[in-house]
This record gives sequence, structure tokens and C-alpha cells, in this order.
Amino acid sequence: MSSPTDTHDYSTLEVDTEAQERNQKQYAETTAAAQLPEVNQYANKDYSYPEVIGGDTPRKGIDPTLPEAVQTPVTDSEKIITTSEPRICGMRRKIFWAVVIAAVVVIVAIVVGVSAGVVTSKHNNSASDSNGDQDGAGAVTNNATALFVSTSLATANFTDEFGNENYLVAYQLNNKAIYLSAWNSSHKSWVVSPIVDGKTNNLGFDSVRKGTALALDIYAYNTSSRDIHVYWQLPDSGGLSTIKALTYNSEKGVSTQSAIPAANWVDSAAGNNYISTAGSSLASYGKQCDLCNQYTYLYWQTSNGIREADFQNASTGWYSDNNVIQVDIASPSVNSSMVQAHVAAATTDGHRSMNIFYRSTTGALSQIINGDGRYVGHELGRDVGAQTTIAAFSTGFNETSQGWSEPLGFQVLTIDPAANNGVQLTYYKGDSWTAATNQVQDLSDCTALETMVANHARRIYCLVSVNGNGVEIVEYAWQGNPDDPSTYSNYNRIGTVATTV
Repeated sequence: MSSPTDTHDYSTLEVDTEAQERNQKQYAETTAAAQLPEVNQYANKDYSYPEVIGGDTPRKGIDPTLPEAVQTPVTDSEKIITTSEPRICGMRRKIFWAVVIAAVVVIVAIVVGVSAGVVTSKHNNSASDSNGDQDGAGAVTNNATALFVSTSLATANFTDEFGNENYLVAYQLNNKAIYLSAWNSSHKSWVVSPIVDGKTNNLGFDSVRKGTALALDIYAYNTSSRDIHVYWQLPDSGGLSTIKALTYNSEKGVSTQSAIPAANWVDSAAGNNYISTAGSSLASYGKQCDLCNQYTYLYWQTSNGIREADFQNASTGWYSDNNVIQVDIASPSVNSSMVQAHVAAATTDGHRSMNIFYRSTTGALSQIINGDGRYVGHELGRDVGAQTTIAAFSTGFNETSQGWSEPLGFQVLTIDPAANNGVQLTYYKGDSWTAATNQVQDLSDCTALETMVANHARRIYCLVSVNGNGVEIVEYAWQGNPDDPSTYSNYNRIGTVATTV
């Protein structure tokens, strides 16, 4: 019987102390194992791991024998899988093989992507793209300062106060830099100077389109003072390219006998103001003489035709309306080659003009005359393909008097890869145009690379391959007599233009 003060009822069963002692001895190892230190599951590569944290120091002399498993009966709904799944590298087999397969797929994708990229690059290097930077065959050489094999060319000339002839040629290097080579007939050596070298005047190579069109002209104040103008395109965007321009002012001292520093070139207001199609040619003109056109002009192509901008003086600056030049012949074909050849007058009764030559949408080799305050269009009587290269220069003067000793003439040279007929000549003499039937054999080396320009001094500059290892610029001088058409195809190979930087 319990006491009234008890708050719990106790069992009257006896405790078997001997059984308790046996159980304690049997499971002593398990109790001791629970006192081993814990492994830090949050260790990482920035710490030494596995790091030991947490538990008591393990006792010495403990029997390491694992406890004996005791099976207890369970119902079907309570069955537990006690067999461990086999692992590889610490991961379950299914997870391990899934990781391996995923890695293989990624590697294969990378290999395929790289291979496709290489093929695409090779394709792009073998065909020009009027809507993107042209790498052309630039892979011929790994030299960043070597002449770019798909470079455009631009040329100009002047006669200085000493009567020396001066020839200038602009071109692009593999690294997109734009350089100028100049020849003075008294110095008799080409001088190489940087225009855009990637580090001067805040003009990096990202300011130049690879394969950009180039235009170059001289503005003569008099025989001893002149400016140089150069034009190129910024990298294109959406098939359009902004035109960039620099001027080398006469105050800096234009020299063709020693290199002129890139830092002396200054921004022209024509730069960043006009936008051409990405594959447009550029053509320019600067005053050449007192009886020549008096201002500076720039021509470029848009999707609707040819546009013009002009600079008359500092107070008016550059001007261009939004209209294309309108003439009564077809407009230029897309990304047509386009060049300018000026004509001087010998007397105040003569007619000075600038003449733009291009391929029209009908395929006709065509001319726009900008003179006497108006534009006049002509077709020259020759059809050419879409990729035709054009070069042109004038001879004589445009005078109204009869029997003038040096009548006006034009030499227009074309390379049409579709026709595969070499360099062809179309000329103007006696108030009419004639398409010569025979190719100009003396310029046959110009055919392969289809890059050719001309200046008013009747000099031709072509790109020519050098044993499959790069290109060079070759200079030719016209040997023709303006009065004798049978001599019009006569050229003398002068030599190569130095371009080594």
C-alpha cells in the first residue's frame, strides 16, 4: 500500500541487474565510438580538410571491433534497404556515368564549334563582304605591319615650287593602320609615313574599317604651300560606314623627302558627318591650279546614289544637302568602283570640271561631269560587270577655241573579273568615246588582284602578288601620245612603292 504523500505509482517488478551488466559489456564499443570527433562537412579548398572539429578526444585502448548487427523483425511497410549502392570516385554509379556522358557531350560540342569557326574564317578570308570588315587574303602573312593584300589604294600628285614631281600613295596594313608613301623626283626615294598608326591622335585601330575605301587629294594654295586630305571609313554597322577624315596642314610643312609625323594630322570637319554604304568607294578632289575647280570635294555612295560634300572656306565649312546627284542616266550599281579625274582649263574661256566614273545599274561604264555649276551624265559605250575596278586620268585642257594644241582627253582603265579579259581601255578623243578592243598588255600584272588607281600625273599603281607571300604596289607611267590612239596602251613599269614600316 502506498503512502498518501506519493505522487507516482511504482511497479512491483524486480530488475534483473545481471542482464543489465551483460548488455553494457556487449555494447561498450558502440558507446565509445559515439565519442569520436566530427568531420567538418563545410570545409573547402581554402582550408585544410577534412578538418576535425567538435568531439571529445578519443580514449586509448578501445577495442576497434565493430558491433555485431542485431536483426529485428519488421513489417512489409517498414522494410529498410540496408545494402549500400556501389560508388565510383565517391559518387553513385548512375550519377558518375551521367557526369561522364555530359562531359563528353560538351567536349564534342566544343570541337565541332571550333572546326566550324575555322571553316567560316577560311571562307570569309576568301571572299570580301561589303557589309563587314574585309579580311580578304590577309592570312598570307602574319606580319601586322605588312601591306594588307586586300587594301584599297589612293593616289595624288603635285609639282612643287622647284619643278619637282611628287607622287603620293595611301594604303592599309594588316593591322588596319593607314600609311602614306611619297616620292620626290629630286630625292628619288620613297618615304613612308604613318597617317593612322593606332596610337596617335586618339585614333586606335578600331577607328578603321578593315578593307576600307581610301581617298587622297592635295589642295594647293600655291606652288609652295598645300594641304593633304585623306578619307577612310570607320567599321561598318548595319551595312553603313561613317566617313572619317584628316588634314595635314601646310603650316606643318608637307614634305616628300622625309617622314611626316602622325601627330601633325588633324581632324577634318568632313569626318564623322557623312555616312556611306559599307562597300562604297570614296573619291575626293582638292584645288589643283588657278584654272581648276577652286574648292575641296568629297564623293561617296549611298543606297540611292552618289552624294557630294564641298568645303569652300572656314566660315561656311563643309556643306552637303541630303540629295544624291541627279543626272539623266542610270545611278551607280551597289558598291560600284568610283573614281574622280579633274580637268583644268588653260584660259578663262575654258571649262574646268570634276569627272566621276562608275558602273551604273544597267552595267554601263558611266561618267558624271561636275562643271559649270551643273551635272551632266554620259555613258561611255562599254558594259562592265558588277565587280569591275575603274581607274582614270585626263589629258589636255577643256577649251572652247578650235585647234587647241592640247585638247581634252580621258583614259579610263577597267578590270572586269567576270569578263576575264585583262585590263581594258576606254578613251575620249575628238568629242567621242571609244572602247578599245585589245587589252592593255603592259598592265597585265594588275589583273589578278584587281586593285588599280591613277593620278593626274598619268601614273598607275596596282597591287601585285609576290610569289604567293604577300603583295606589293607596282608603279607604271603612261607612255602614250594624246594625239595618237595607237600609243594609248603603252606603259612603262617604273618599280615598286616602298611600304616597309
